[in-house]
Amino acid sequence: MVSLPDHTILDLLVLGTERPVSSTLIQWLSEQPGAAAHPIRSGMFDAFMPIPNGHMVIVIAPHDSPNLRDRIQEMSSHHACLIIGRPTERAYYPDASVWLDEDQLSPTSINHGLEDLRTSALGLQCPLLTRQMFLRQLRIRLEKQSDLFLQVVSCRWRPAASGDSAELRFATQQAFEHRLRSNAPADALIGKLLDDQFVVVSTQQAILAESWLASYEDDSAYLWTSFLSNPLMLHSYNDLGKTLQACVQQIEHKRMMQSGIGTRSLSTSESLVVSDLIRALRRKEFYLEFQPQFETASGKLVGAEALLRWLHPELGVVPPTVFIRDAEMAGLIRTLGLWALSETLKAWHRLAERGHSLRMAVNVSFPEVADPDYAEKVLRLLEENGVPSSCLELELTETAMMLDASVSLLNLRTLKQAGVHIVLDDFGTGFSSLSHLNELPLTGIKLDRAFVTPLGSDGPQTHIVSSMLYLARRLGLETTAEGVEDSKCLEVIHSLGCDRVQGFLYAQPMSLDHLIERIDGELIMSEGSGQQCLF
Repeated sequence: MVSLPDHTILDLLVLGTERPVSSTLIQWLSEQPGAAAHPIRSGMFDAFMPIPNGHMVIVIAPHDSPNLRDRIQEMSSHHACLIIGRPTERAYYPDASVWLDEDQLSPTSINHGLEDLRTSALGLQCPLLTRQMFLRQLRIRLEKQSDLFLQVVSCRWRPAASGDSAELRFATQQAFEHRLRSNAPADALIGKLLDDQFVVVSTQQAILAESWLASYEDDSAYLWTSFLSNPLMLHSYNDLGKTLQACVQQIEHKRMMQSGIGTRSLSTSESLVVSDLIRALRRKEFYLEFQPQFETASGKLVGAEALLRWLHPELGVVPPTVFIRDAEMAGLIRTLGLWALSETLKAWHRLAERGHSLRMAVNVSFPEVADPDYAEKVLRLLEENGVPSSCLELELTETAMMLDASVSLLNLRTLKQAGVHIVLDDFGTGFSSLSHLNELPLTGIKLDRAFVTPLGSDGPQTHIVSSMLYLARRLGLETTAEGVEDSKCLEVIHSLGCDRVQGFLYAQPMSLDHLIERIDGELIMSEGSGQQCLF
């Protein structure tokens, strides 16, 4: 058995609101079995606010004060709370752990209610507010306070916690949430967005600015690494979106620095690129080119990959190998990726209007797919543009899928279930691609050009590619080969049974207008020959 952290003894607070707590109620509570394990303190509600973590609370509901009613409801979302009131008042306290009608109080009802309260208190050591409950409580708090600070907390489970043991994984989750809740400021409002993504709101900026949440780097007993953004002032509910985005960008940068993606130094020209990214987005200096993809057996044009380009006013055309990494480091890749996806879907519409229904492939980076709302954003764009989900293909590297696995895989599973094609790009270059292949929510793989292009000359690459294609077929995955640059390479890749091909032999990347012209001219390639009618 995996042991969970020991629960501390919980104090019991019995609080009056518009009137003091009756001595009869205190006596009944003190006579309950196990009462000695829960020290009882009694008084008026205001005198004990804010209530520290680790307390059970019994409150006499107010009858005439809406302000008190709202404050009690807010408190009940943080603590195990038994509320005693009139039956008609029950609806005011949706988050109360236990409710007792004041007209039916008795030692027996108190006994049962207290047992339920203890059970709830133990459960509240870990469970946190759901997204909707968090947003509702945050809106209420912001109506009364303007000095709140928001912080995003994210974690990455260590390998020992992400293995085959469901018991260990659950225990680690419980332990993390217990520490998060215990160490957060006493007035913190904590929203649980995903298993490893949380939002903390508090007035205690000084506490949030410290390293208040321990992780594996502090003690190897903790099977998680935690990432905390800087606490940012949240002025109003309307500022929530941009404040969250700023915090998430900080988290992304910290994760990439730790993973080693962001450790390289930038040259002078690359630093200029970073400083120009925001301007480029505003001035619409980015554009897309499309490289056709063909069905190997028939030579039919079946898809196109959208490739992002940047026409810099001083540096000229900047290759994606430079600015994509810089956009990730600057925290702008999600905005840029969303723009590229939107433009690709618009391109699909232009093609569809001319009777051409292609599958459009878009490259996705790690920060994009690690966004908790990524799947929702993609599906919304598909719906807004009227594009069938089966006409979209997302290409991701193994790194993008596995760096933040719990969030990324949840997004990808959602999209795959909706009919979107999920393709593992650069297949064969990841050190553990083969071991992960059956675990990832994939519909296809794309062979890296490093394996495909050399097929034009005799060598061992043929056996390697043959094994990759055989494995993919056994797993029911569609296969695409990129980097087909000569007829000999095409002949080999066709004989090995690859489903789709892409490369300079057929077509270089081109503008959408050029692609439409070629399709209208019935662009095809001859089966197995590497020759195309219009190239």
